[in-house]
Amino acid sequence: MMKKIRALFKNTAFNLFVIFALSGLVLYFTMRNDGDTVIRLLSQSSKWMLVFLVVMMIVDKALLGLGLMLECRQTHPHYTWWKGFVNAYVAGLFNNITPGASGGQVAQGFIFRKQGIPVSHSVGILWLDFIVYQSTMCIYVLLLIIFRFPYFYANYSEFFVIVIFGFLIAAGIIGFLWALAKIPPFYQWLTTSGIRLGHKLHLVKDMDAALKSLDELLAAFAKEVVVLSTHKPMIVQLVLITVLRLTLQYSIPYFCAKALHVDVSPALLFNIIALSAFVAMVNAFLPMPGSSGGTEATFVLMFSTIFTRGDAASIMILWRSVTFYMTLLIGGIIFAYAKTRPNEPMEEALPRTYASEAMEHLEEL
Repeated sequence: MMKKIRALFKNTAFNLFVIFALSGLVLYFTMRNDGDTVIRLLSQSSKWMLVFLVVMMIVDKALLGLGLMLECRQTHPHYTWWKGFVNAYVAGLFNNITPGASGGQVAQGFIFRKQGIPVSHSVGILWLDFIVYQSTMCIYVLLLIIFRFPYFYANYSEFFVIVIFGFLIAAGIIGFLWALAKIPPFYQWLTTSGIRLGHKLHLVKDMDAALKSLDELLAAFAKEVVVLSTHKPMIVQLVLITVLRLTLQYSIPYFCAKALHVDVSPALLFNIIALSAFVAMVNAFLPMPGSSGGTEATFVLMFSTIFTRGDAASIMILWRSVTFYMTLLIGGIIFAYAKTRPNEPMEEALPRTYASEAMEHLEEL
């Protein structure tokens, strides 16, 4: 039965049906309660601000494409920004239509292969991208939580426990990997006592297979940790790009409010960025494709403390249209284009350069 369910959620058509069905359900309840306000605000939206919102989201993907270009040029110096831009939109498309955003990196690997980068190199590129993004995002959200904890705990206490738990999951994933790579005693404990304990608790079925998977995971991660230590100027650039991307993404609701002529002061921008980040943390619990249904409902509930419910619902519809459905549309077009392109010849890759002390660290691992 579980195999059939997993197979069903790997079906793109079914995932799209789930996305539109759940989004439609939330939209129905939203329009039933606040339909007049929503229609009025959407009908009077500023056309120039709508264009600005579209440009913001394209810039977000352009920045991701720039980051991928920097990562790829370690070994493939002729990799262009346009190729990174195409790859970025394909990642956005498949992150949106697969449960838990599980299909994005698989699709990126496919596009990298079409662009002349073999799997042996694209795996490392994607690992590096994940490490930088996840680490930067966790620090970014942690700072938001610290600076806004008293205010948001007082006003969103019913959500804040979930927000913190979502943050701990996100931070725990990257923290676990860093601990494996940087703390040998932790790795030794996990590969001995930890695996046995998991087996006794029936969390690990096959100890040998689990140990093999863990070693492969550590080897891939540790190699990119070495890259981090030997390409510091590039890493600084990637971190700055990620910070800019997160700020763009989390500030979209503010500009949606502006587009709808909702009264919102610049003083609220920081709070809106924080709220958007917290919505993203809550979405970590939602396994549906595109976090559909739960994302919309969470957004309205949390932003109703800043705006009226009708205003929050209107902002949510515009925000979701720009950040999610536009990515589906543009990403689908770009993927269709990229898929039909002939495979580019494999470019002879440059060897990655490692500092001697970093190589010693990798050999120790």
